[in-house]
Amino acid sequence: MRYNGVTVAVSLFICLVASGDSGLVIPGESSPDRTGFQVLRLETRNDELVDRALQLAEEYEQNEWVELNRARRYVDVMVHPELREKFSSALEDSGIESSIMIRDVEEIIKRHDVSRLKRNSEDGYDYTKFNTFENIEKELHKIVEEYSDIARLDVMGTTHEGRNMYALRVTRDIGPEPTKPIVLIDAGIHAREWVSISTIMYIINQVVRNPDDDSLIKAFVDSYDFVFMPVLNPDGYVYTWTTDRLWRKNRAPNNNSRCIGVDLNRNWDYKWGGKGTSGNPCDIDFRGYSAFSEKETIAVRNWVDKQKSKVVLYINFHAYGQLWMTPYGYSTDTPSNEKEMLAYSRIAVNAIRKVRGTSYEYGPVYTTIYPASSISVDWVRGAEEILIAYTVELPDKGKNGFITPEAEITPIGNETWKGIEQLLVRLGTDKRLLRTQEIIIV
Repeated sequence: MRYNGVTVAVSLFICLVASGDSGLVIPGESSPDRTGFQVLRLETRNDELVDRALQLAEEYEQNEWVELNRARRYVDVMVHPELREKFSSALEDSGIESSIMIRDVEEIIKRHDVSRLKRNSEDGYDYTKFNTFENIEKELHKIVEEYSDIARLDVMGTTHEGRNMYALRVTRDIGPEPTKPIVLIDAGIHAREWVSISTIMYIINQVVRNPDDDSLIKAFVDSYDFVFMPVLNPDGYVYTWTTDRLWRKNRAPNNNSRCIGVDLNRNWDYKWGGKGTSGNPCDIDFRGYSAFSEKETIAVRNWVDKQKSKVVLYINFHAYGQLWMTPYGYSTDTPSNEKEMLAYSRIAVNAIRKVRGTSYEYGPVYTTIYPASSISVDWVRGAEEILIAYTVELPDKGKNGFITPEAEITPIGNETWKGIEQLLVRLGTDKRLLRTQEIIIV
């Protein structure tokens, strides 16, 4: 994958699978063993070194896991043990210094993702741990059974493998359709980003179970229709539990290819197929053969099309990098209300930092992380004209990458909700959306 060289902080985890083909599915395949894979941090002090680092990634066919971050001047590369010596020599020849971030990827997967190894559907949902898709489903149904006066669960559609895609709506005096300003939050569009799902579930738990005990949440439930879409890629998420923890795409087959899956966050019909996408079905950022080719993106599109006039805030959770980003990803073009969105970004990241010092950068996708066309936040803002829209890359900054320790689930959920709380307060005050005036802006 190629990116235009500008002053950029880059987080690039890259893995070479045995076949050299990240989307290849071989009959009878077993879980990939990444024993000995190391994550190296490459110091990229300028545009030239960034370009060279990405070029080396291409030359060595290490393109399974790519995560760039322009705000920090480094590239993280997960290197196959058989290529480590050659790759290190190429770095040295290019004048790129490196250090080890993760000594053994397989070890950190097994150590951190104990849920995957120990938990099953009979354990029930645990908000301090990662949970199976089946347990997430059960918890959503449990919520609407216990809190039927404020919660409603709808099935937006089904996936290629027949799993349901859910939208959980939470508001006071709930009815069959939203009647208040909508706060729309989704997660799990990239299967391996487990912390995005644990974070949205943490927020759901806060909003549903504390509406009367917490004055802010009570005001929000009185004033907003919260709509949570907790897992936008159910098939891919299940696959990360059963087969490959680092899988990113969905699990739909591609015509005329042995490679499985589409990157659902490159499949939206706004500037489709531009920079930061691939037309190769074996690439991790494969955009599909056409916009909205996938059942998952179609389901979300249909829901948003129907309710877009009511949506006042959209947040799309990802991991990792600690970035609070505005549209657009397709180019350096910016929306007409960019300054307004950046002002609300600043409120959110400042509130997050006050919790335990977690620092976020904020700015447009294109210049804050990397070019990425056909993404959901661009479609929401550019096509659906929902004015306040964000893509949020949750912690961390590369120490664990996508393999978030379970000890971080609650702290990340808590600080993220505190940021959203203050954003909603200011937004509600500015737009006269709140039905109570007894709100304190921190």
